[in-house]
Amino acid sequence: MKKLKYIIAGAIASIALMLAMPSCVDFSYDDIEPRIDSTTLEANTTIAELKALFLGSLYKLDETSISGRDSIIVEGRIISSDKEGNFYKSIFIEDGTAGIEIKLNKTTLYNDYKLGQKIVIYCNGLHLGAYGGQIQLGSTYSNNGVIEISSLEGDVIIRKHLFKKGNNVEYVEPIVMTPALLNPANISRLVQFDNVQINDTLSLVTGLTYTYADAINKLTLNHELKSATQNYSSSTIVLRTSGFARFAGTTINTKQGTIVGVLTYYNGVYQLLVRDLTDVKFDQPRFQI
Repeated sequence: MKKLKYIIAGAIASIALMLAMPSCVDFSYDDIEPRIDSTTLEANTTIAELKALFLGSLYKLDETSISGRDSIIVEGRIISSDKEGNFYKSIFIEDGTAGIEIKLNKTTLYNDYKLGQKIVIYCNGLHLGAYGGQIQLGSTYSNNGVIEISSLEGDVIIRKHLFKKGNNVEYVEPIVMTPALLNPANISRLVQFDNVQINDTLSLVTGLTYTYADAINKLTLNHELKSATQNYSSSTIVLRTSGFARFAGTTINTKQGTIVGVLTYYNGVYQLLVRDLTDVKFDQPRFQI
């Protein structure tokens, strides 16, 4: 009986110790480091050369696409992140010559593809297409009998084409935009606008300051950007935010300053997509429009 009492007492002490553990254990985690995937593949094509192969209709890449090359391999650093929900099922990379969107049918891509990480893409068998005038790299699907650009499906397919190169992260410096640089060549690249502000800040209906998007109804919103020093009147530039972004319901910053994001395009409108609100550095008084 005495032995049984010792066993019960020991069990109670062990349970008490386990219950007390959360107070002394560090449950915080650092960001996931890039996973090293060794590859012998080396880029033999720039992203600018790759995009030049697209002539307006869906195009399959193969060993005949570029004379003298039996494969098409590009590499670049990742400039987008879906961590805050403003990018969805795609990553953007650039290599100094151009940028491009790669469509992947996966979410939480930031866990595998870190901002600033270099990746290599084996393009043979993939397709170039466009949505709203923006060139994309991916697969295809049938939309009521019409073949359109689509996402790569599943890890097995993705890992046949996308390879991580090393474990170092180097953040890409954004292009400081001028009116002359707001052109198709810079679509899908990381850009920076200086001395800009959001044009309309107050709702004429509610009298309240707008939010970045409609978080309640999950609706994407566009806010026109205006510059104090540059004339972008020839092209519309909007800050585009998804209704699913974590910061969708945040009140927009009504000051002016610098904003960084990935330049996208849809049917004649240039769109800026920020990764998170640290890309928005509006800290100066508004200017008169």
